[in-house]
Amino acid sequence: MKKYYFVFVLNIFFGIQLYAQAFTGETGYMFLGQSELELSGNIDIKSGVIKKGEKIDIYAETGRKFTATILKITGKSSEVLSQVKPGEFGYFDLKFTENPSKGDDYLRNKYKVYPAGFKVNAASTTNTSNASSKKSDFISSLDGKTWKGSITYKGASFWKKGVKNLNEKPFLQLQFRSDQSPDSRLLTIQVFYPKESPAKYAVKDMEVNFSGSMDGKSDNTTIFGFVNGKGDTDFSLEITKWEPKGNKAIISGRINGKLKEVKILGRSKLFNLFEDGKFENIEVEVFSELYDLKSRN
Repeated sequence: MKKYYFVFVLNIFFGIQLYAQAFTGETGYMFLGQSELELSGNIDIKSGVIKKGEKIDIYAETGRKFTATILKITGKSSEVLSQVKPGEFGYFDLKFTENPSKGDDYLRNKYKVYPAGFKVNAASTTNTSNASSKKSDFISSLDGKTWKGSITYKGASFWKKGVKNLNEKPFLQLQFRSDQSPDSRLLTIQVFYPKESPAKYAVKDMEVNFSGSMDGKSDNTTIFGFVNGKGDTDFSLEITKWEPKGNKAIISGRINGKLKEVKILGRSKLFNLFEDGKFENIEVEVFSELYDLKSRN
């Protein structure tokens, strides 16, 4: 009897310990780190406590699992944290066991977070109907056909003082990845010295890159766009909404115009035409100080 009582108490003890260590969360927008296995971004803790050094499992709506180790947690004022609880802000540096940016269900915001190895009800993570009907962040007519894209793992960001040793001037970056498999094209726009309010931007204010392939084959990759505000084409971006929200901003806007093909040799004749492109309520991460990529390690 004493033996069974001892085992019973032991099971309760370990059950309490496991329960105390359990947590649930949801990813925010993710940003590329120093390698393809490293991403950083916000995780919204829904319950429990999450700590530095822990391993976590992140689930896509399709049921795909991403496993990572928490390398670092940073607070609102860039202070280093040892743990985060519900209601507290945490910016996480993560290292994954495999590249989380590949595939149609690549790591992005609103994915569920659990302790590594936690037995999750498949119904709570797998929802193929929701995944297939996920609303795209950007929709446009592209050469007469509909093209849809969503913010990538690099997310959307506003660097008020730029990025050290990369682009040390204020710029806003938006990057949309095709939602239409096997199309692998990405549209990346950088706006120089953006206004924190609704505004219109022309070629001279931007860099634009639209690259990838319609069939997903690297051999068929094409590149369209221009750099340093120098493009012999008509292309425009209009921010119709800019709503500050703490260390973020909620923006909406429109994109229209042509992009010429970039060629090393020969004259560019081909172009892509975006018409009536729209994005609504995109969450942009705002960095107030000069950002140093090395300091994230």
